[in-house]
Amino acid sequence: MKLRFWTALVVIVWSLNGTVIAAGEKYTLEEPVDDERVFGIGLRLDVQGKVQTRGAENKNVDLPLTGSAALSYRERRLLGIGTSSESLRAIRDYENAQVDIEVADEKTQVSLPDALKLIVVQGKPSGLEAYSLGGLLSAQEVELLSPPTDSLGLVALLPTSPVEVDEEWSPPKWAGQFLARLEATTKNELTCKLASVEKNVAKITFTASIHGAVQGAPSELTIKGSIDYDLASKSISAADVQQAEKRTVGAVSVGLDVAARMRLLRKVAQVGGRVATPEVLTVAGTEQAESALLLRFEAPGKLGMLHSRQWHLFKQTEQTSILRLLDDGLFIAQVNLSPIPAARAGEHTSPEVFEADIRQSQKERLKAITEAKVIPTKDGRYVYRVVAEGAIADRPLTWIYYLIANPKGEQASMLVSLDRELVEKLGNRDLDLVQSLRFGAPPVTALLKTTPK
Repeated sequence: MKLRFWTALVVIVWSLNGTVIAAGEKYTLEEPVDDERVFGIGLRLDVQGKVQTRGAENKNVDLPLTGSAALSYRERRLLGIGTSSESLRAIRDYENAQVDIEVADEKTQVSLPDALKLIVVQGKPSGLEAYSLGGLLSAQEVELLSPPTDSLGLVALLPTSPVEVDEEWSPPKWAGQFLARLEATTKNELTCKLASVEKNVAKITFTASIHGAVQGAPSELTIKGSIDYDLASKSISAADVQQAEKRTVGAVSVGLDVAARMRLLRKVAQVGGRVATPEVLTVAGTEQAESALLLRFEAPGKLGMLHSRQWHLFKQTEQTSILRLLDDGLFIAQVNLSPIPAARAGEHTSPEVFEADIRQSQKERLKAITEAKVIPTKDGRYVYRVVAEGAIADRPLTWIYYLIANPKGEQASMLVSLDRELVEKLGNRDLDLVQSLRFGAPPVTALLKTTPK
C-alpha cells in the first residue's frame, strides 16, 4: 500500500510540473530520411573573438572579430546519395541570407542574390556541400550557407532507437566530424542525452570535444547545446548551440579563437513553396556533375574565372589576387592573377617581351625556360604559356607563366608557383583556371532553364 501511495504521489507531482511520464517510458525521436514535409527554418548566429594573421617578419598578429548572420529558408529532405553523412540531402529556398563581419574596424557584408536562393545541400564528412540551381556560387556565398551546426546536421544527433529520460547515447563518429566541419579528426567525442520531456517536448542535450584539421590547419572545438523535439509533429522544433574554436594559422586560412552561439527555430510550413514543385525536386534529387560545384571568382581589373573548391583565396589587393590550391590538406600551388596594361585591339604583348619580363623578375633564381607555347582557345583569346625551372636557396621550384589577351587587347598575367616535386600533383588544374578566365564577370550557368517563382 505504501509503495502504491508513493507511486501515485510521484505521478501527481510530474503532472503538476506539466510533465506526464510513465516510469521508464521510452520515446522514439526520429525524422525519416524520406520525410516529404517542408519546414520553415529561422537561424541566428553570433560570433565574437579574435582572428590571427601573419604580420611583419612572419609574426602572428591578433585582430578582434565580431560577426552575426541571419538565415531563413524553407527546406525539404531529399534522398541522399550514400550512407553516413551522405544520407543527408535537402533542397532549400532562402528567403534571407546575410552575414555581417567586423575585423579590426573593417566591416564586410555578404548576402545571397535572389537568383541563387534555390540551394541544394548535400552532406559530406566535413559538413554540407551547397550549390545553387540558379547559378554558380562564390566562395563567400558558400561560407554564408555553411554556419556551425546546420539544421540538417542536427538530425544526425537523434537516437536510432527509443530512449528514456536521462538515457545517453553516442551518435556515429561521422556526426561529430560533420558537426565540427573538419576534414579529418584526431579526437571525436560526442554524447547526447534525453534530459527531459515536458509539455510534449523532448529536450536533448549534447556535448562534444572534437580535434582535427580544416583546410590543412589544426583546429580544436568544444560544443554544447540543446535540441527541442516536438513529439506531436515528430520533428526537431528548436535548438540552442554554443561552440568555441581554436584554430592555428594555415596555408589558406587565418587562425581563430572564437565563441559562437546559434539559435534555431523550425516548424512545419503551411505552404511548401518552390521546394515542393516537381521540377525543382527532379533536378535537386539528381546528383550533379562536378561543374555544378564550381565557384565563380571576380578579381580586380574586371577579371572573372571559375575554379574548383580546392582553390582558396589567400590574399587580394587592388592589383593582384592570390589563390592557393589544397589537396587533402596539402598545399600544392599558388596562383597570382593580375591585370596588365592593354594592347591595341587585335594585338597583345609579344612572346619575346613576356619572356624577357620573366627573366628580369626571377634573375639568378631562374635556371632554365623549359617550355614556351601558345595554348589554343575557342573564343579568340590569346594564351601564351611559359614553364620555367629554378630554385630559392636549395628548394627546387617550377614557375608556370600565362599571358592572356582577348581580341579587344585587354590583358592579364597569371603565375603558378610550386615545388618541382608537386608538378604531377598539380596536373591540369592551372589550365582549367586559364580556360575559364574572362575579362568581365565569369560565366554562370543555371541548372534549371527557368527558376520557378
